[in-house]
Amino acid sequence: MLAILERLDHQLFFAVNHGLSTLVLDYVFWVVSVLGYGVVLVSLAGIGLWWRDRQTFKQHFGWLILAVLAGAGLVQVLKFGCARPRPLGEFAALVQAGEVYINIIGRQLRHRSFPSGHAQAATSVFTYLLCLYPQRWYWWAGGIFLMGLSRLYVGVHFPSDVLVGTLIGSLSAVGALGLQRRQNVLPAAGGRRPAE
Repeated sequence: MLAILERLDHQLFFAVNHGLSTLVLDYVFWVVSVLGYGVVLVSLAGIGLWWRDRQTFKQHFGWLILAVLAGAGLVQVLKFGCARPRPLGEFAALVQAGEVYINIIGRQLRHRSFPSGHAQAATSVFTYLLCLYPQRWYWWAGGIFLMGLSRLYVGVHFPSDVLVGTLIGSLSAVGALGLQRRQNVLPAAGGRRPAE
């Protein structure tokens, strides 16, 4: 069963990495991947929240940072614990022999593929924003989808890496938002509720 899942994982990777490859998409997905660093995403989300509603920024930006950091911490534990090779490492012998080609855009990463930190960071940010602004769900869902797709396209992750990164990001965002809401309903010292 695991062999079948691994084969499917590899097939889906090559379907995206080879099947979508064009010069225009090379540039588009490189930009998407650069925007996927946690610091960049959190900064852009903070600017957007500040511009849209400063009260929401004050109430939620710290918790959004916590969501990303908590997810990133778990991702790093799994990366070093699992030590799964990235596609370029997994297929190194076949690439060197000229039997397999991997479309690499950007850095040639070979180690610690599982799970995807970019997918986790994007999902943490966009899931948190989805909970705040559900009417804009298509933006947040689109951001998660594009980030995940970009990691396959640029040749640095398998689909299962992205899937688990996305799951971690969702859980960290929902968990942080739950803590934020719990803090706002618990009585403060002296029996009074914190100011809204």
